[in-house]
Amino acid sequence: MIEPLVVMFAVACLLLIAQGLFTRDGIYQYPFLAGCVFAAFILPQFVGLAHDRFLPPGALESTLILAILSAVMCWVGAWTAHRPLLAFDWDYDERYLLIASAALSAIGGYFYYTLSRLPLEMLENTQWTGLPVAYLFFARVLTYGFALAVLLYARNGSRLALAVAAYGALFYLDRIVFNGRRQDLVEFLTIILLAFCFQRGWRLPRSVMLVGMFAGGLLINSIGDYRALSMGQSGPQWDRIANIDFLGNFSQIAEQGGAEVRNAAYNIAAVSRNMEYDFGLSHWNALVFAYVPAQLVGSGIKESLYIALPQPSQEEFFYLPAPGSTWTGLSDAFQSFWYLGCLKFFVVAYFMQKFWLAARGGNLTAQLAYMLIPVYALEAITHTTQRFLDPWPHLAVFFLPALLLSRRRAKKSSRGAPELRLPLPTPGPG
Repeated sequence: MIEPLVVMFAVACLLLIAQGLFTRDGIYQYPFLAGCVFAAFILPQFVGLAHDRFLPPGALESTLILAILSAVMCWVGAWTAHRPLLAFDWDYDERYLLIASAALSAIGGYFYYTLSRLPLEMLENTQWTGLPVAYLFFARVLTYGFALAVLLYARNGSRLALAVAAYGALFYLDRIVFNGRRQDLVEFLTIILLAFCFQRGWRLPRSVMLVGMFAGGLLINSIGDYRALSMGQSGPQWDRIANIDFLGNFSQIAEQGGAEVRNAAYNIAAVSRNMEYDFGLSHWNALVFAYVPAQLVGSGIKESLYIALPQPSQEEFFYLPAPGSTWTGLSDAFQSFWYLGCLKFFVVAYFMQKFWLAARGGNLTAQLAYMLIPVYALEAITHTTQRFLDPWPHLAVFFLPALLLSRRRAKKSSRGAPELRLPLPTPGPG
């Protein structure tokens, strides 16, 4: 039963990728990007675990069924979003936007520098707490300043905007090259590519995207080796990075499976046994963890805000995930709403498409949002669906005021973005 399900999931991934490759601007839309992540990160692990005798009975089959449903929902959600987001279609004074960009970049850069000066033993912890979390909270505004600067440069060729963007790029390159941060690499490339797509109509050739997808699939499964060499205690060993066996690491995942899908399979099997669903309350706990500072309200008050939830895999199988591995969004989706948890991916795809349609119609606020959010929408697959919710409060607190101060006046009508549709294997509205 497992092999047919693996084939069905592979077909779903290929269809998501194919509809993006053969649709105008499809490679920038969420279904295509989700298909690439499913194919490069999740599918090889399913292949490797297909003959794992130690998984709980039925665990992998249940996980595969949910994965197929979730991939389909990534397509259905985007197709359902026929109209662009009409809110926040504001007119801006570009001089104030540039000032906001420089200010956000300076603040974020300062906190990234301060973060790097903390004692090494604080930064080496897998789960940061205290000062590192507080500094990172403010350092993240550098991303907003960088995105604004890149968009302004693509829009009007401002040299000042280019200088601000170059300043932000230095911090990105530090985290990408020396720390091997996959999220920062994807975010950095996404911001640049989308800014020039929205403002100048530049589109990445499909052949280049395919090469990038293949390279990303190899890199994502060798990032541990890269970090070991770039962040070693004796210093970076750049001469050895070229010797990383990227193909071998990918083959190993396809033969033996990966920790992330194994984590999801154990958790889904445990929830299937005890039927203890959290109905989305885990999102509340995650927001409390991320946005309620214990240093200000006290650890007692913060702890009281958490809702006690079961730990199914640990309680049923005494299973603990491998250090540094994730549970994937499949795990928390099932734990929340059984197989109906696939609707979480419908919601992500629906709102991503609404932002995309508004951005292509000229809504500058939507363009900025779409430049910043894709990496979190993709981490809803690889990490947890909470990742899609995480940035919105931060954006509202730090980025929205900067946009409001740069706003000229509210527009009386929408720019009337055209309705862009995804090609359908079944009849739908045209």
